[in-house]
Amino acid sequence: MDKDTELLKNQPSLDQVEAILSHNVDHPSFPYIIALLDFTIPQIYSALTPSAGNLLVQTFQSLVGLGNLLNRISTIVKVSGKRELLQTFVRVLEEVVRDQQLVLRMVSKAKPIELKEIDKILFKGRALSVVNEATSIASVDVASDVFPSTANYIDYLSKSLIALYLSDVQPAKIDVFLHSVLKFGSGSFNQFFKTFFHEEYWHYFVTSFQSMKQFQQREYTRKFFAEFLIHVVDETNLVALYNILLFTYEQFDEFALESIILCSNKNLSQLVAAIVTNYPDSTLDKLTYKLLGKWSEQTYIKNELISIQESRTFLILQLLARRKGSVFTKELPKNRIFLDAIGNRLLSFSNNVKGLGVVLADYVCELNGEEKIFKMSAEVEAYSGLIKGAFVTTRLSEKEAWTALELPPHRDTSQPIQRVLSPQPDSDNESDDETLPPKANIPDPIYVKDLLEYLTIDTAKSNAYEMRRKALLDGPTLLRQKAKNGTEVEFYLEDLLTQLIALDNHFDDKDFSDLKLANMVAVIVTNPKITFFMFKLLLTGDYSLQQRIMILSATTMAARELRGFRDESVSKSFKSTQFPTKMLPETLHKKYLQLEGGDKYIDYALNNLQNELMAEASNTAQDELLGAGKLVRVSAKLNKPSKPQDGTPIIKDFYKLIGTNFFFPLLNVWYEAGSIDIGHYSPVFVAHYLKTLTLLVHCAYPSSTQLNDMVKEIVVLDCAIIRKITMEEVPIVESVITGILLVCEITDSEFLIANYNDEIVFIRNWLSISWEQIIDDKLKSLAAGLLLKLQNMETNFERLIMDQDNSIIQI
Repeated sequence: MDKDTELLKNQPSLDQVEAILSHNVDHPSFPYIIALLDFTIPQIYSALTPSAGNLLVQTFQSLVGLGNLLNRISTIVKVSGKRELLQTFVRVLEEVVRDQQLVLRMVSKAKPIELKEIDKILFKGRALSVVNEATSIASVDVASDVFPSTANYIDYLSKSLIALYLSDVQPAKIDVFLHSVLKFGSGSFNQFFKTFFHEEYWHYFVTSFQSMKQFQQREYTRKFFAEFLIHVVDETNLVALYNILLFTYEQFDEFALESIILCSNKNLSQLVAAIVTNYPDSTLDKLTYKLLGKWSEQTYIKNELISIQESRTFLILQLLARRKGSVFTKELPKNRIFLDAIGNRLLSFSNNVKGLGVVLADYVCELNGEEKIFKMSAEVEAYSGLIKGAFVTTRLSEKEAWTALELPPHRDTSQPIQRVLSPQPDSDNESDDETLPPKANIPDPIYVKDLLEYLTIDTAKSNAYEMRRKALLDGPTLLRQKAKNGTEVEFYLEDLLTQLIALDNHFDDKDFSDLKLANMVAVIVTNPKITFFMFKLLLTGDYSLQQRIMILSATTMAARELRGFRDESVSKSFKSTQFPTKMLPETLHKKYLQLEGGDKYIDYALNNLQNELMAEASNTAQDELLGAGKLVRVSAKLNKPSKPQDGTPIIKDFYKLIGTNFFFPLLNVWYEAGSIDIGHYSPVFVAHYLKTLTLLVHCAYPSSTQLNDMVKEIVVLDCAIIRKITMEEVPIVESVITGILLVCEITDSEFLIANYNDEIVFIRNWLSISWEQIIDDKLKSLAAGLLLKLQNMETNFERLIMDQDNSIIQI
């Protein structure tokens, strides 16, 4: 070999070179490889015959050859003026790796100590790194489909592993390379399984997997489900995947389940829940309790995104669905961990958090065949999608499972049957039951004093229910009619309002709150001066949270009616000429209102206001995405409908009364009371109080003579509240943000900056600092909208100041 090496240094003929290459192809030495790199390749590589070229490539398909070739490329990259030579060496490297049998050749001849070097050069990415360096620094052209990207390189390595498996190489040797590929870097994990997650190759990976240590098995299981399978699983292949991956169930501990939860993928959660239930009952009990414990922790309730909390709830529901009728499920409602979990969620100020607690509690009752505890339709309806039955885990053979997985999903091409929804007559009408006693014939109330008499009747009397209900149903219409004539209404108004506020739902009517609210609104609308008396009751009366909120709601709805805004809850409470509208059937429309705005009408009004306030931010974001000044063709059906013209006030001097009779007297309640503290539910009431003030300002816009004073009070009050609250008090935070959004919308930005710059900076900093603590998606959206408005406001003002300064300088 020494003689061959010396000959290579002395310009041998092409025939001599080919003979030397043939003689040394199986056992190249280090000096021999260096001679090829120093002399043969630079001098005559392009002139070699195809057979000689093949021998040269085979020579470098050895550990000593490939390692030194990479070292030479890495060295030349750093030398200027060597691009052509560098290109030649890279071309040789491309030919060396072109054959996917490269790894097999190197491994079959390698000693145990050499396997680590092969792993470093190929499977840990040194070859790819050297080529990337050459292309980025020296702009070398690469034609091989192995090196263009990391994905291509991983695909090459994965297929090289398959060649090793097919040649019956010892699994221990392959496992070293397998770990390197799986941990190669971003995207390598998924790229590897795109190759291996097929019927013909999957059993090779399973064999290696079963020989791994447990911590490796758990790590790869977690990543496989959370990073790869999430892109594969859907509702059509759950059974097939269950059968293929059933062997992984022992690898799911609480940390692996946490990874699944963070994916927020319902199909994936369903699959994992099915797999996990193969644990023994005792192990599954402990795992479920750990999930419930985390689900109930205040830290997660307050700080975790609602979408993640929904995902956590869904996984728990799926686990419980698979244990229907078990001892565990039946004893769960009595378990301390479960009771604490539900209790912690019900104590939250977030309706979303409460709703998740209600869903889980009621579902456990349903699984046990017991009556639901809460039946809180508004909260449960919003999360009805979390209640999903467990799919049937049919056992399939390996062949059947892979066949089912790789078949395209069946799609129903038949036309869906169109059904027209219409209200159905009530088939359970008590009036049709002849066995029931006839209802009492209660005369309609004629005077306001009749209303009082009906409302204050002793509930022990036989016709008490009919009289009270008659008063609640007829009251709004009677008060509006009587107010137009004489002083009868004004004379009884204080007594009537006092009785309405104190009235309780003795007969458990489902629509009691709506009827009570409608009557209180009618009282205020017929005589707006009554607000002074009502706010005095609010300040000094011994009322429950529900009664206080009813006072605030009535104030808002009355102000909106006087302003000319139409709220369905008010307009339908008294008789007036009705015209057909394009509404859904009544039952569906009520359900829509409930889902859109919650069960409180003031929340519905506020929700509509928030949508209006966020429209500008949404349009601004769209302009930034499309590019300013870009013309875009948009279908007329997609254009935002123009906002309907606001109604005109129904009473004279409304724009004076909204401040003197509504906003400022209600604001004084806060200061006279020295803020508001009613215990745990203070945030609920304070939020409702702030919503009421915000909606009153909305009513006052644009013509109230006291609008600027109202803006000032809103800004000052909100800043004072911000200093005292935490982000977990979600209702208050939402009310504050909505109030400031409205102020920014209806007030000139220059006026705000000139008069309230310190407050605006304070609010902007508060939002920026607290951003990560907001878990509610809707609240995050509102906060983003306000932050954008405040930033744009300050930017525009700074530009205006600069323009004014420039104008002065030019003058």
